[in-house]
Amino acid sequence: MVQNRSGIHARVSTMIAQRCKGFVSEIRLRNGSVVADCRSVLDLLSLGASNGTTVHLEATGEDAVEAVNVITALFEARFNEDEESC
Repeated sequence: MVQNRSGIHARVSTMIAQRCKGFVSEIRLRNGSVVADCRSVLDLLSLGASNGTTVHLEATGEDAVEAVNVITALFEARFNEDEESC
């Protein structure tokens, strides 16, 4: 679930895409019928995922488990937005 206040916006999309570049697995986020390649900032923005939206993370490939763990950690940390806003 998207828990940061601003949802999946440009900075968050960039963070996800940058983290995914280190993996060989295919990594996708799904919001209903919309599927985004996690290496594409534009794809991620097209999810329209605001605060409270449930998204599904999917990965296939040799390092899929590690990729899921890294991206899940970003979501759990709320993309560090709580630390940056005052």
